[in-house]
Amino acid sequence: MPTWMILAKGPAFFFVLTLFVLGMLRLFVLTLWDIAAAVRRAGDQRVPYAQLARQTLSWLFPFTRLNRVRVIYSIAAFSLHLGILFGALFLRNHLDILRSNVGFAWISFPKPLLDFLTVIGIIGALILLFSRIYLRNSRQLSKLPDYILLILLLNIFVSGFVAGRSWNPIPYDGLMLFHTLNGMAILVISPFTKIAHCILFPLIRLGSEVAWHFTPQGGSHVVETLHGPDGRKV
Repeated sequence: MPTWMILAKGPAFFFVLTLFVLGMLRLFVLTLWDIAAAVRRAGDQRVPYAQLARQTLSWLFPFTRLNRVRVIYSIAAFSLHLGILFGALFLRNHLDILRSNVGFAWISFPKPLLDFLTVIGIIGALILLFSRIYLRNSRQLSKLPDYILLILLLNIFVSGFVAGRSWNPIPYDGLMLFHTLNGMAILVISPFTKIAHCILFPLIRLGSEVAWHFTPQGGSHVVETLHGPDGRKV
């Protein structure tokens, strides 16, 4: 294996993985701390934790919600998530790199299944990218980071898939370096982009619920801030 590939899969990957874990952990702890502080300050501290947990779990497997609004977009997003989760977490090559850096890993999934999910992920990412480019509503809501994330994900999916084919026309080492660098780029930017929802997802519904449990006299303070001391009382 070339020296640059050893560095990319060894020290460089360990540094990026550490940055990713610490960044995500920081976001999770700060968000949880803010939610706990909001609950302490709220006038109504009755939070339906069990109901929120059930709602959160139901959204982990949103099969019954895919056919409600923007069907194609919803299925594409779900397919992309499947490709990312299974391809990143259960491919033997990835797990071998993880084991060599941190000393442990978990079971891998059969490669034909992961190849299928990778293709599904590629199709999903392309649909999402084209919808952001060609659909006015999606284009108006899209920012530059949204396009960068999708392009990086497509780079990872396509390069990883092509590298494992017998008909691969690109030198394997160069293609794998491209694949690895794109993967590390995703890990580096994850704590600062929408990808952070992968760690914050369990707290989203709890945070939304707590946001409606205002502090005592909170409504009056908002009115005073917006309209001054002569504002209407709440």
